[in-house]
Amino acid sequence: MKQYATVVAWLKDNRSQLVRFGFINGLPGFVTLEADGELQTTALDIEDGKITAIYVMRNPDKLRHLH
Repeated sequence: MKQYATVVAWLKDNRSQLVRFGFINGLPGFVTLEADGELQTTALDIEDGKITAIYVMRNPDKLRHLH
């Protein structure tokens, strides 16, 4: 439980800015600009209305086309 509180405290001070919603490699997701200035994509694998996997990409070389 302590780890959860640590993550919540960190997220309060390091908020992401939503850039846009869309599809990422065929999955619903979104692009955010992180507090450190890097772009990030988050894709959600959804089965039967539930999120079964979350895929996060922060590699600047792979996200260069989004800049």
